[in-house]
Parts: sequence; structure tokens; C-alpha cells
Amino acid sequence: VRGLPGVDVVRLFSPEHGLRGQFFAGDKVSDARDPVSGLPVVSLYGASRKPTPEMLEGLDVVLYDIQDVGHRTYTYVSTLTYLMEACEQAGVAVWVLDRPEPMGGQRVGGPVIDPDLLSFIGIHQVPQVYGMTPGEWAQMIRAERTPSVDLRVIPLEGWRRGMNYGDLGWIWIPPSQHIPHWESSYLYAMTGTIGELRRLSEGVGTPTPFQLIGAGWLDAQLLGQRLNALELPGIIFRPTSFKPRYGTGSGELQQGVQIHISDYDTVDPAAISHALMSELVSLAPQQNLFAEYEQPDGSASGFLKALGSRDMAQQLAANRVPVMNAEQQARLEAYLQRRQDYLLYP
Repeated sequence: VRGLPGVDVVRLFSPEHGLRGQFFAGDKVSDARDPVSGLPVVSLYGASRKPTPEMLEGLDVVLYDIQDVGHRTYTYVSTLTYLMEACEQAGVAVWVLDRPEPMGGQRVGGPVIDPDLLSFIGIHQVPQVYGMTPGEWAQMIRAERTPSVDLRVIPLEGWRRGMNYGDLGWIWIPPSQHIPHWESSYLYAMTGTIGELRRLSEGVGTPTPFQLIGAGWLDAQLLGQRLNALELPGIIFRPTSFKPRYGTGSGELQQGVQIHISDYDTVDPAAISHALMSELVSLAPQQNLFAEYEQPDGSASGFLKALGSRDMAQQLAANRVPVMNAEQQARLEAYLQRRQDYLLYP
């Protein structure tokens, strides 16, 4: 972009994880100077998560060019949403250089977030796995939140709906340290929400982040047998033990399963997440894993915000297999209809 005539790139904006994905989840990102380009880097995951008028002063266009993972708790689309809101107010255009949805853009699942649970890890009323590219997300946000923003989406070439990232043959540049491979997008959607409990390890702190689920008290063989007996499409669960170097369970032996995807065309990550939670409450009710879905002051925990459904959290807290109620089902059907209006790729 800097080599184009008449284009003056004046600053870079950094989301969670830093400009090149070098920060851990939740770590504050400071303003800095980019050692490669020499440009100032303004953090959107530090003192402010929405660009201030001062940050946008003098700009004609902000380019958004970030690979996403297709799950609403991954905060890059939240940053895009705040960016569009701020640019609408400031009269600055937003151009989205679109990127593939790494899981193929077809899978949609998990609860549509309750309105009172909206947060930076669930900024808009969509299901956990929302099945849209960043450009399609931006079209939804313009229609539903920022109708007067000057938005332009530069569409992808060579990608069509149903192609996962591996089908492209492109190099995967990790958007953060714990999404090292394109396959990690699927795994994050399966175990990331459970990891928010901080009661089980989701493999963070091992060479296979989000591909594991375990705890010191689990029966790995029994958990693996029960999960495999469900015969969920495209997935195999291997009983294992592991010891995270950091994160939940750091330095302690965990018993659980490693998740192996055998068929990317049929696997349903949201269904795997649901199955894992269901088996955990069935196998270990005495652990009361989901009991503290609210903070002592009554505010939502990280897990509840990530799950997005107070009703399902209450079912899990009562050690019941969670079932979407009629309202949740209606929200999901309504989302599927809304989503059709924003899709760019056949």
C-alpha cells in the first residue's frame, strides 16, 4: 500500500494479540513503533478498544486486513465493529480487505448471545460459530449498527463458500500464538468456551493448544469411550495425559482427550463443544464445573459471556445436559435468515 502513488500511510492500529500476534490472549497491548515499517502503532487493546477521534484525525480511509477464525469470542471482529462505529462518527471510510473464513463459511452453530451478555467477546447478536468472512461481517454491521459508515469490501479471489483454509494451499500466518495452524480455528470453536471456566485445561501451554481437554481428576479412558460412542461426524477422541507448561493446570498432570479431526467437511465444531460440556456434567457432577457462571457480584463470568446463553449456563450449573430452549432456537433461525443478506460468496 505504501508504494502506491498518492497514498500516505500514517499509522497502524493494533488489535488484541498485537500487530503480529505476539501477545497472549488478554495481555494489554501498548502503543509502539513498528520496527519493520517505522510507523507508529496505536493500540486498540490497551487504554481504548474503540478508536478515539484523535486516533482518526487526518485519516481518509482505514484499511482492515486481519485473518479471523470464525468464532464470536475471538475479538478481531469486535475490533472491526468498534472501528466501524468510530469511523462512522468521524466521517472516515473503512475498507475491508476480505480474508477466508477458515472453517469454510458454512458451519453455523452454538447459542445466539443473549442481549444482556453482549461484551467485547460477544459484541453482536450472532451464534458462537457465525459462518461469515470479515467482509460479510462488516456488511452485517453496516446494515444493523452503522448504516451511514462509508464501507467498501474488497472481495476475495479464489475462495468460495465451503472451502476451508487448507483447500487454498496458502501459507497460514497465525493470528495469535495459540492459533498456530488453520486447523486450530476448528479446535478453538470446540474447546475455547470450556477453557473460560479455568477449571479444565484446553491445551493452552502445550504444543497442541485447544486440541486437548483435561483435568487431574478426569478418567481419560471413560471420557474417550463416551465421546467416541456418540459417533459425531468427522471427529475422533483419543484418551491421553498431558502437563501444560502454563495456563490452567500448569505443571500438573491432566487426564483427558486429544481431539483429532478426521473429516473437515462433516465435522461440526459447535456440536463438539456441546458434546464435551454434556459429557463433563454427566461424568463429574460432583465437580460442579459450571456452578460459578456468575461472579460473586452477580456479573457474568468469562465463561457465561463466551457461552452467550444464561439458560444453558443454568442447565449446566444444575448438572443437566444443556438444551437450547425455544427462544434460542428462534434466534438461531432468525440469524440464518439475516445472514443470507450479507453473504458475498456462493
